Parts: sequence; structure tokens; C-alpha cells
Amino acid sequence: MIKPNRALLSSAIGVLLIMSACGGSGAGSKPGEAAVTKDADRKPVEITFYRPNTATTEEQFMDLMGKRIKEKFPFVTPKFIPYGQGTNVNEVVTSGVDLDIIIFSIGFVPQTQNYNLQTDLSDYIKKFTYDTKRLESTTFDFIKQYGGGKIYSLPIFTTAQVLAYNKDLFDKFGVPYPKEGMTWDELYDTAKKLSRTDGGVPYYGFLTSVSHMLRMNQLSLPFVDAKANQPAIGTEKFKQMAENFTRFYRIPGAELPKEKQGKEGDLFLKDRTLAMYGYLNSAVVGAATAGMNVDAVSLPSFKEAPGTGSQMYPTFASVSSTSKNKEVAFEILAYLTSDEMQLKFAKEGTGLPVVNNPKLMEAFGEDIPQLKGKNIKAFYPAKPAAISPKSAYDDLVEKQAVTAFRELAQGVSDANTAFRKGEEQAAKEIEAAAKK
Repeated sequence: MIKPNRALLSSAIGVLLIMSACGGSGAGSKPGEAAVTKDADRKPVEITFYRPNTATTEEQFMDLMGKRIKEKFPFVTPKFIPYGQGTNVNEVVTSGVDLDIIIFSIGFVPQTQNYNLQTDLSDYIKKFTYDTKRLESTTFDFIKQYGGGKIYSLPIFTTAQVLAYNKDLFDKFGVPYPKEGMTWDELYDTAKKLSRTDGGVPYYGFLTSVSHMLRMNQLSLPFVDAKANQPAIGTEKFKQMAENFTRFYRIPGAELPKEKQGKEGDLFLKDRTLAMYGYLNSAVVGAATAGMNVDAVSLPSFKEAPGTGSQMYPTFASVSSTSKNKEVAFEILAYLTSDEMQLKFAKEGTGLPVVNNPKLMEAFGEDIPQLKGKNIKAFYPAKPAAISPKSAYDDLVEKQAVTAFRELAQGVSDANTAFRKGEEQAAKEIEAAAKK
């Protein structure tokens, strides 16, 4: 599961807690919004929410979502189980607590199967005439693909990667700012102009959060071959993709030291010696609110996939298989994707919209003064890459892929050796995990 860089997270606390919500009700609902029964006498119910593997507090949940749900559905009392000591997934599932709605990032998707927490929403979609065509296509395609045609969740917010850049460093070294529509080769030429030592301080042109870049890669390459259930990081395409990024770590005279690898976010936000950073769009939000002179453009593209941006990295909401109030829970999920709440959370900068409405994206960050004048359009890829197939073993293989990347970036191994070794180790770990 992807974990946002802590430095950026702490700088944008409250901005990075992204839980979008949305609504529509009654016979007069707008097209694409679920019909919600207008019955003041509906039986009061308590709906329990759980968000695995995040530090969201109950107060944050209520501010971001719970209060609005209560206003929209007066007969509903939202209850939130904070994730922490005593409330990890195993503990919550085995406790027998009545879960109704689970909020999780795409990295947690395989575990919903492992814990048998899924509910097919297809019948509810039909009953409430919910229009799935209004959802961002690559995200909904993934939902259908992973569910084998069944719909086990709805997206409630999403994020993507951008090229964030420190304008002060470009000005300092007299280099033109990056432009939209660049290729990675063009960016490499720009990065070389910014990579140097000045006044005894080393500066770097471009670096990335390796795990994010590989997991959300623009070529839609998976970590695991789903058919063979084997790691897929030793393919020529995967190695070539990795080499595209490792070359930025080995620019002559500006090689990134081993001890700084894995700290790319700190170099960008804290040290401010990194000119360009490939990361989630929260990098721009975090840097801007921290007072940096920052902006963004879309990620450069590969020659074999011109104009294709990063994969989306959505967070979903699912009705738990254990819920005793599945219909009400679905009504809430539908509310979490309506224009009303998508607009609210876009303006607050809490997440990118998951619906096809350009006006919502244009409103992103309107309530954050530091984002005024920024290239917000770059936050949402014009052509997102298809989301890679997911496996229960992705985390195991991703770890080995990052290790191989580091060895290559440090010059201690060539691509063939590093990724062959990583693939062999990942295969052993998959075999061991499958026996448990």
C-alpha cells in the first residue's frame, strides 16, 4: 500500500486527509445521482465506518465526512473506528463488530477479498439508478476488472502524480521552467543543467519517490503476472522503465549518495536542494502551504506512450459483507460521489474528483490561498494510464523492485543482475506467503 511521504504529509496536514463525499436524493435527483428515500420516519440506524492503515481520527472523520452524512441522512448516526492499537484489520474483523462501510486505498483492495468483506453493489446500482458512466473511466474499469464484472466498491476520491518544481532553484541557475508535454529525455536534459554543487551545497535536478513511481507507472506494468502468479519485474519493459529513472540519480558530478536515497521528499521540501520531484500532487499542496515558491506540470511521457500520465491512485468505499444495513450504506456511498460533496472537497483541497465534471477539477484548492495561480490543471492527468492489475503479493514484489532500483541507481549492479535477483527473491517470498 502506498504511504505518502511523511515530510509532505506533515506539511499539509488536513489537506492530505482526502475523503470525498457527495449526494442526491428523492425522485427529483439530478442525472447520475442515486435516489434516496425521502421518509422522515425511517428507522434510526447506526452506520459504522472503518478506514484501515491510516491515522484518521474520529474528529477528522466527522469534519471531513461524518457531519455531512448526518445532515443528509438525519436518521443515520455515523460511527467511526480509528485505526490503531487494538484496531488493526485482524482485530476489527475477528471482534465481530458490525462494520458497514470500509474506506481503503487501492493498495488494500486484495485484502478485502482475503477478509471476505466484499458486497456486490450491482443490485443497489440498479435499484437506485446510479449512473456509473459518470465515474472516471480508468478507475471504474479497474473496479470491474478486479471484481470479475462485479462491482464491490465505488471510488470516493483519487490522486495522481505530477512533476513538482522549485521555481527558486530554476531562477537561481537561470534555467527555464519545465513545460507541459515534455518527454523524459527532454526532462533529463533539463535536470543536467540543474545538477551541480554550488557554494559547497549539492543540488539535484530530478528525483522521485521510487515506490510511487513504479506502482503508478505510466506504462501500466504490473508487479505480478496474474496468470502465472509470479513476479513480473524482470521483464525488459520493466527494467527499461526503471533505467529511465535511475539515470537521474547518476548524473555525473551530482550522483545521489546512498544515504540520501529514500529521502527524496526531504531534499525537495526540507533541504530545498532538489529542483524537480516526481510525486503525488500533494507534493505541490504541501510545498505551497510550507511557503515554497513551487508549481507543477504534468509528468513527462514515454515515447512509447505519448501524452499518457500516471495511473490514478483512488480510495474506495465498500459496503461490508457483515453490514446489516446494506441499502442505507449504499445510499451513503452514492452520496460520497455526488457533485455536491465532490465540489466541497475539491475546493478544500482534500482530494481530486472521481467524477467526469471538469468544473469540479477547476475548483480544486480554491479555499487554499497558497494554491492561487498554480497550474492546478496538471494535478489531473489528461490521459491517465490504465491502472495496473493488483495482486495480494504486490507489496512483496514492490519491495524487491525498489531494492533493485536502489542497487542500479547506486551503480553497484546492472539492471539485468539487480532485477533478476529481485525477481528470484520475490518468487521465494510469494511461494512462502501462499503456503500460510
